[in-house]
Order: sequence, then structure tokens, then C-alpha cells
Amino acid sequence: MWFQQNGHPAHTAKATRTLLDEKFGTHWIGLHGLHEWPPRSPDLTPLDFFLWGHLKQQLYATPPANVQDLKDRIVRICRTIRPQILQRVRNSILNRAILCERMEGGHFEHLL
Repeated sequence: MWFQQNGHPAHTAKATRTLLDEKFGTHWIGLHGLHEWPPRSPDLTPLDFFLWGHLKQQLYATPPANVQDLKDRIVRICRTIRPQILQRVRNSILNRAILCERMEGGHFEHLL
């Protein structure tokens, strides 16, 4: 298992990096780590290339009535994501990484 952090200042503090080293060894990606976060890489993170779009599409098909409805829907939508969908998302990460490298960190979504 790998841990990705997004470079937020709290995530790059020495104490945080020490904790990540203890918990994940060399299997974490982030600023000041053994594996640097790729430049302009939102296309490589499942949260960006899958989850946020999926949530928005499902969530706003009908506008939530209030904040509690919004929270309840988010939980319900996340719980209904089928394992087969998550497997396809996981499988696409390697392809995205290969394309990102081929394009030298440039745009590659048009190649998917």
C-alpha cells in the first residue's frame, strides 16, 4: 500500500514525514519524501480523476435540501460504489502514470 499526500504545509512538516516513514517506509509519495509528487498531477489521483466527479454527478442530480441531506447523500453515494468500479479505477492508475511519463508531465487525458 502507498500513501499519497498533497503537499499541504501540515503534511510536509518534519514530524509528519517522520510518521510517514515509520508507518509506510519508502511507500509514500509527497514533498520532501523519497518519491516526490509529480508536477501538475491531479490526473494521477483517483480522488481527482474519479471520485469528485462521480460524487458531484450523483449528488447534484437533485439539489440537497440542507447540509444534513448533503452529508447523508455523500455517505450513501460512497457506500454504493461497487468493487468492480473501484477495481477499474485502480487499474487505470498505472496507465495514467505511463502516459504522464511519456508526455513528460504534460497533458495526457486526451490519450486515455
